[in-house]
Amino acid sequence: MFYIIFVEPELSRNIGSVARVMKNFGFYNLILVNPVKIDEESYRLAVHAEDILNSALIVESLEDALSYVDVSVATSANTGGGVLRNYTSIETIAKKISSDLKVGIVLGRESSGLRNEEVEMCDTMTTIPTDKRYPTMNVSHALAIMLYEIFKEKCSIKMNLLEGKEIIEKDLLLDDFKTMLEHIEDREYRRDNAMTVFKHVIARGFNTYREIYTLKGVFRKLVLKLEKEI
Repeated sequence: MFYIIFVEPELSRNIGSVARVMKNFGFYNLILVNPVKIDEESYRLAVHAEDILNSALIVESLEDALSYVDVSVATSANTGGGVLRNYTSIETIAKKISSDLKVGIVLGRESSGLRNEEVEMCDTMTTIPTDKRYPTMNVSHALAIMLYEIFKEKCSIKMNLLEGKEIIEKDLLLDDFKTMLEHIEDREYRRDNAMTVFKHVIARGFNTYREIYTLKGVFRKLVLKLEKEI
């Protein structure tokens, strides 16, 4: 399930345009973070997507919005930055995302996009390749390209029956990684940082069940070995 999270939209007409694009491709979950008022212009630009505007969730912060999803994808025209800003192409997200996950696609403000700290709150980021002389796209146009890629993939693949087991294996993998950290790192803040980075790496990988299962086997052996040495 996908959620479109629009952070602090500044123009009511863009809320309507985003809703229209969502309905074009069969997406219905809209979360608005501290938006301008949804007004007559919003409904006029939404055309036949009034239901999306009527059911939109309105929250006060991006943190609140992210509580509704399992994986979040920041959108940005800038892919530079630190360890948490490695981007995943929208094609990869469309192909590898699990149908059991709630995925949030996070859109930034029309004038300035997402702030650095907001990008880093998300699990990964994506961008649409454009001419460097004018890289910034209209928010609804950018969303249309992303949702098209996801819609195209959703209509052309059969869901993996093992995806439910994959979620369980991921949770067990994270538990083993946490146990390993407790054995090898005394400083709590270091453990917390390492855990955060590892969660983001796993989320960005959109791993298959077999990949997660293999990693889980290796981590389990490492945990058992560490426990024997204590």
